[in-house]
Amino acid sequence: MSKYYCPYCNPHYQFHTRRKDGALICGLCGDPLIKSKLIKSTQLFALIAAFAFVSPLIIMVLTFINDQRNNHQNNSNLPLAMIFNSKKHNGF
Repeated sequence: MSKYYCPYCNPHYQFHTRRKDGALICGLCGDPLIKSKLIKSTQLFALIAAFAFVSPLIIMVLTFINDQRNNHQNNSNLPLAMIFNSKKHNGF
C-alpha cells in the first residue's frame, strides 16, 4: 500500500479514516489525503550526487586490483633466478 499523508496536519498526530465512498481522509481535519511519491526528486538528485563522488573511488580500487593481478602474473612468468637477482640489486 502506498503512503498517504495530509499536507495540513502534523504527521505525528495524523490518523487516517475511510469515508463511506472509500476515499481516505484525515481524521483530524477531514481533508482528503494525498498520495506521496515513492522516490522524490531531491532523493534522486542526492543519489546521483553520491554516485558521482563515490564512482572515482570504486574505479580506482578496481584498477588497483587489476594492476596487482597483472603484476603478479608477470612476475610468475620470470625464472626464479632472475627474481632473486633483481632483489639483490635492489638492496634486499
